[in-house]
Amino acid sequence: MNNQCCAFTARERIIEKSVEFNRKLGPSMKTEQKSQQHYQIAVIGSGSGGRAAALFAARKGLRTTLIEGDKIGGACFHTGCYAVRALQACAHQFRDALRSGRFGNKVDLLKVSLYDWMMAQVKVSRRLADTFESEMNGLNVDIHQGYGELPDHRTVKVTGRKGTNVTFTADNVIVATGSRPEFHGSSEPKLVNSEELLRTPRVPEKLMIVGAGYIGCEFASIYRTLGCAVTIIEQKDRVLPGWEPEAGERVAQALLSQGVALLLNQQVTLDRIERNADAVRFRPSGGEAVEADLVLMATGRKANTGGMGLAALGIDESSCLKVDKQMRLPVPGLYAVGDVNGISLLDSTAYSQAGVAINSILGHETRFDRRLAPRCVHTEPMVAAVGWSQQDADAQGIEYLAAAETIQLVSDNERSVVEPEPTFLKVMVDPQTWRLLGCLVVGDHASVIANCAAIAIESGLSVKNLREIPLTQPSAMEALMATLRKLN
Repeated sequence: MNNQCCAFTARERIIEKSVEFNRKLGPSMKTEQKSQQHYQIAVIGSGSGGRAAALFAARKGLRTTLIEGDKIGGACFHTGCYAVRALQACAHQFRDALRSGRFGNKVDLLKVSLYDWMMAQVKVSRRLADTFESEMNGLNVDIHQGYGELPDHRTVKVTGRKGTNVTFTADNVIVATGSRPEFHGSSEPKLVNSEELLRTPRVPEKLMIVGAGYIGCEFASIYRTLGCAVTIIEQKDRVLPGWEPEAGERVAQALLSQGVALLLNQQVTLDRIERNADAVRFRPSGGEAVEADLVLMATGRKANTGGMGLAALGIDESSCLKVDKQMRLPVPGLYAVGDVNGISLLDSTAYSQAGVAINSILGHETRFDRRLAPRCVHTEPMVAAVGWSQQDADAQGIEYLAAAETIQLVSDNERSVVEPEPTFLKVMVDPQTWRLLGCLVVGDHASVIANCAAIAIESGLSVKNLREIPLTQPSAMEALMATLRKLN
């Protein structure tokens, strides 16, 4: 714990000593004391935003508690980003083995099993959760297992799964309850959402995916590697409709090269999906019917806002929670970070918002700017960006210089020497100050390059100075440098 940041009152120090004393007295006394506990920060939800908020708060010396109604780590570890990435790692390893002839190796027999991949994913999720819980314990963060409710804006009531209740007070409460699939599932097992698909150990022969956002694209690549015939159906005219067109085009090309079928500009509703005992069928406008054994409804996510008593506090919980630039809800001492506020359903955004909320609580002048937070989706290829997009800059009338480059990158990954990594970059620069305004990357090292671009944007480093910084060779950063050199 950082002693310079500790600002405990005498009362709080007495409470700490009392808690330590009660640990020695036994469970009954401990439960009684906890009901009178007071915290500076209470975080509801342990997913991306909640995890970051609890870590930031504890490291700043704030007395912190974390409430989680399900598994520690939330959806992020168990059904979201890290869970899907674990399956992607299995798929990548399998494909690398199939292509091993390019590296002078031969594989005589190679088998793939979704069950084995799922077991690997479960182990990864457990390891991440255990590591995080150990970190919380090391920072003296109290973890309450149960569902958090706010009788008032300074009181938190936690109801455990067995009906046990613990009540305590907090100076500040951060709501980080995340989101869930918009499609809630149905009584028909042939229609599932992403969380249900992760619990389905059987590989369908034909998989239909409704929605070409990053979730649909990620699962398409995974199940195509398993040998499944995959069709993606999207109502918009391109893949990844929330990203710049160049990103969607390259992800679409990769999906097509893997054998994934794409049907765009198709309005899909449940009543247009025919179901019977044998198969599921969708009839696109102007085309042949598409049949599948299973349908993944990847149509978006909904904020988890209910069950906390927010409406009684005057907060609209009918949709995403509305916050200001400091992540504050319209009730003093209440904040909301991550998916639950709906600003951007990405882990990097939740992480950034958590830092803003804690700094706001500490009295620092800080505001969330979504353009300064790098954003990334782990499609194939990976897509990352930071700063202004070209469309937004045009809409705001911002003057810029732009350069784009596609290179066959030889990076610090030794495999790239044999098999260079196709990497697309687009940069935007202020013609007056020569500062970087925005960066879009599509390729294996997209997140690393976007993070470096974010540092340049945040620090105000000019492109001319950035181009002169010596780097190790070979490096993924060479893709950024090559693009910047096109600007005169």
